[in-house]
Amino acid sequence: MEWMTMGFGYIEIDRSLPIPLYKQLESSIIEAIKKGELEPGDKLPTEEDLADRLSLSRPVVRQAYGSLVSQGFILRERGRGSFVKARNLGDLANKILSFSQETLLLGHVPTTRVLTFEKTTLPEWVADGKCPSGGEWFFLERQRFVDGTPSVYLSTWVPADRFPALIEYDFAAHSLYATLDELYSVHPSLAERSVWAELAHVKVAEMLKIPEQSAVAMMKSYVYDADRNLFEISIEAFPGDKTRFNFEVRSD
Repeated sequence: MEWMTMGFGYIEIDRSLPIPLYKQLESSIIEAIKKGELEPGDKLPTEEDLADRLSLSRPVVRQAYGSLVSQGFILRERGRGSFVKARNLGDLANKILSFSQETLLLGHVPTTRVLTFEKTTLPEWVADGKCPSGGEWFFLERQRFVDGTPSVYLSTWVPADRFPALIEYDFAAHSLYATLDELYSVHPSLAERSVWAELAHVKVAEMLKIPEQSAVAMMKSYVYDADRNLFEISIEAFPGDKTRFNFEVRSD
């Protein structure tokens, strides 16, 4: 077993394990990032330096760095080197996960503040032809934080006649998806999403703690269960300088 300190804890390489060496290196660096030992903007050793210091081949280090780049943990800049990447709050937007799941997977602490939770009718501009407007819906307005920093301003509509028991829950403490699963065995199966940019109006700027008229990324989602029944509509606003949306595009 070999250990190496890099000023941010230890990298552990155990050649007796069946785990590939590049995966061991990758895991050690991810752990350092999650613990805060490596912070956004920190420069990593060059591939040559790290290979020499750990007695690894350069292809092993290159594979580890390449995997870290693809996962969004580090950024390579030509002529400058490899750096720990700033958190991108929208990296998991192509997966149907709860906010808590997304944030925890990125190694951060999620919290939620409920601004409004009431029974109302569904506005026509929100339905947008996907379902009838009007009716009885729950409107849930939330401000979300990552490590104490405002990260998402979110408005959600859920059909009240289908899920009446939701009114008993505090969604500052409970996940909406987990509650729907527990009470009604409803799981998200498909989401139709649209993404656009706009300038922050007063309310959005206040919720995200950014200057008014700053660029924000917007995402509207129509979420369906396994039977293709629409059960959630949401509109989210993200700070424009901290957001990136990744999508897979297939030819088949």
